[in-house]
Amino acid sequence: MNRASQLSVLADGDPGNSILLCDLLDEWLSAGNVEQASARLITAPRALRELPGVRFREARCALLRGDAAMAIGLLKPLLADMQDVPFGVVHDLAYAQLLEGKPVDALETLSHAQAQGEEVVACSLLKARILHRQKQLEAALEVLAPIDGGARLSEVQGMRALLWLDIGDTVRASAEAERALTADPDQHEAGIVRGTVALWSQQVQESTAVFERVLAKHPESGRALFGLGQDVMLRGDVPGARALLECASGYMPDHIGTWHTLAWCQLMQGDLAGAKHSFDKAFALDRTFGETHGGFALVHALRGERKEAEESIKRATRLDPQGRSARYAQSVLLLDEGRVEEARAIIDNIITRTPGLGVVSADFIFRLRELVRPRG
Repeated sequence: MNRASQLSVLADGDPGNSILLCDLLDEWLSAGNVEQASARLITAPRALRELPGVRFREARCALLRGDAAMAIGLLKPLLADMQDVPFGVVHDLAYAQLLEGKPVDALETLSHAQAQGEEVVACSLLKARILHRQKQLEAALEVLAPIDGGARLSEVQGMRALLWLDIGDTVRASAEAERALTADPDQHEAGIVRGTVALWSQQVQESTAVFERVLAKHPESGRALFGLGQDVMLRGDVPGARALLECASGYMPDHIGTWHTLAWCQLMQGDLAGAKHSFDKAFALDRTFGETHGGFALVHALRGERKEAEESIKRATRLDPQGRSARYAQSVLLLDEGRVEEARAIIDNIITRTPGLGVVSADFIFRLRELVRPRG
């Protein structure tokens, strides 16, 4: 009989014993038996479920099931009512708030943490993730800077690598990611960095293999889904890419790059309404991003809405003079006037200036216009 089975027998024999119940729940949760732990909580006496230790474990079950809102509802009263709040309560509440898209609340909660030993590393990692969500990348790196050892060093290195990647320093990002992957070949953030750097280098086969490995361990990784979606898109499987990117947008609704890439998949399928919806989502996140206005311009141009397209082109080029989507929109407007060579020259210039990912040919734009142009 294993330890969980022994504890279950003991807890059955003493149903009012909160210590036995908590030990049993901890044993199941450490083994990943979330549903078993949740089922046991449902049958536990109400008086036991109201105790702080049991509520904490019920909240952890909710978190592991993906129900951050329920976890917040269980943990917030504990933070308010307990005099000496255990670190786990503070950490899990802040993490749940981060999952719910409330980084400001998460940072406020984390300020109550009284961490010791390895808890300091856990606190630093969570704070770095919150700051990352807030795009305070340098501040997040500062939080992790003092950590140079311990059981979670590879996780710290992976997080540092992702921060360097998002800052734009691929050299440091790759070096830190490789250190993390040497210690833990399945480290999540380090895998994302390795896959993304390979993707940016147009090593699509390697990138695909890396992202697939990440997703095998972390199927809800928005960044890995986003990366794999781009790989699939580059291989020409637009429906497959769209499915992956739609999934990624569900896990990362605040990631502009996902919405833009999804919009281009939708454009490739002639789905102007879908592309407009995705650009709207990007616009809600940042109203000053030039490529989003360029996307609006392209949609308007493809619909034959010349006035609206010209207005969006002006806004896009004012915000980003080098933006590509506004140039594509200009090429469509030139095609409407029969100025085919000028339209082609605009797109050829884009390709010359920015070769690589995210650049489409003149022939593609021409075919797209014919595909979606309303028939008179």
